[in-house]
Amino acid sequence: MVVPVQGRAIPIDPRWWLRRLRSEIDRTPRALKAWYSVLLLMMAIGAIGALRAVWPGDKALNTTPTVEWGLLIVGYVFFAITTSGLCLASSLGTVFGIDRFRPLEKRHAILAVLCLVSAFGIIAIDLQYPIRLMFGAVFNPSPSSPMWWMGVFYAIYLVFLLIELWSIFWHHPLIHQWACLCSSITAVFAPLTLGAVFAVVAARGYWYGLFTPMLMVSSAFLSGVALLTVVFYFVGRLRLAGWRRALVVAMPALRVLLAIGLIAVGAQVARQLYVGFTSVDIGLRGATDVLLVGPLAIPYVGVRLIGGLALPLLIVLLPTARRPSWLLVAGVLALLGVFVDRLSFVEAGQLAPVTAASGVVSSPYADYMPSLVEVSILVGAVGVVLFMYTLAERYLDLREAEAHTMILADGYRWLMVRAVIARDSAAEWVAEWRRRRAVVEPEEGEEGSDGTAEHGGGS
Repeated sequence: MVVPVQGRAIPIDPRWWLRRLRSEIDRTPRALKAWYSVLLLMMAIGAIGALRAVWPGDKALNTTPTVEWGLLIVGYVFFAITTSGLCLASSLGTVFGIDRFRPLEKRHAILAVLCLVSAFGIIAIDLQYPIRLMFGAVFNPSPSSPMWWMGVFYAIYLVFLLIELWSIFWHHPLIHQWACLCSSITAVFAPLTLGAVFAVVAARGYWYGLFTPMLMVSSAFLSGVALLTVVFYFVGRLRLAGWRRALVVAMPALRVLLAIGLIAVGAQVARQLYVGFTSVDIGLRGATDVLLVGPLAIPYVGVRLIGGLALPLLIVLLPTARRPSWLLVAGVLALLGVFVDRLSFVEAGQLAPVTAASGVVSSPYADYMPSLVEVSILVGAVGVVLFMYTLAERYLDLREAEAHTMILADGYRWLMVRAVIARDSAAEWVAEWRRRRAVVEPEEGEEGSDGTAEHGGGS
């Protein structure tokens, strides 16, 4: 018995799959086998941590009533915003039809799905009983809650991404156009609502405010661009599908996007620190002290500000650092900086509570250190994303998709054509009006129809 997949007949006989697996193992290069072994070990570590975390009657996470959101929340936020950033970066090619960003199309969709599924897996482990969340969101909706909207938007986003991924490989251009448009729009609203989950907590001065969702969107864009920079470097380095366009077209385009993302995030971080220094809010000032002189000073100043913002921005702006290897360094540093930023953001809002509403601690700062279980779950999530993406690179056709007209690109071109037509029509109308006016009202010094001068005539 066979199943048709993309025009090919795939047997479902287990013996056929076993023979195919043995053949693939024999043909796999030694270096790739070592890479698979590392990823399988990472996933095994994550599986052990996940089982330990959900084991009933045992506390494996180091969260406390004061620090309720730990490393798993940080991992969820990081993977979730990275998913949105991937789609935002690729939308320049998939939605707006800019040719230099078209090589991002297939790989961004695969990475986005993997990152979002990993984010859902992490939050499910943290909740322990996610089935309650699913039933509660469906049968007891709460439209006034940003957390409810976050779940709704990310669930819809996953559906759009799956449709986009299916339409790419099964060649449905029209469905693909609409899926790209819908996923790009949702990629903006999803991190906005995720930022709103923190922004409405008035007891945490460092989280509270309008700028938190804006920083979440900017960080999402930077994280997605940084991940694509790393991926496309290895696409060119390992001569994978479409590697020439990756080096010639994609890497220079990603360099521009990386610079834009670093500048945008850097400006918002500078504003955040300035407000923290000058604010009279004790909680906000205390959280700023945690980042600059407190327990988070070394990772925030050293890794986040210097290593994650200043150095990659310097690399992408220097003309002598345009080689792919330098862009790889900038991408890795920026990606690490975004993760440390999300870690410091979540922790700084909880380590310096100063009011009864935000918690009471016996020392200047609350104490939190991620447990080995939390770290192992995050390691496993990274392993899952890398393993599945490696399989996609090896077995899927990730060459650049055939060019097809985008919806917004069509609209943009139509508006430009209409604008040109309107401009030409207006120019013709103005020229005709001036010609008629010149006939009816001759200019000063010109003769009238009777041969006499308009001014200064008469003998």
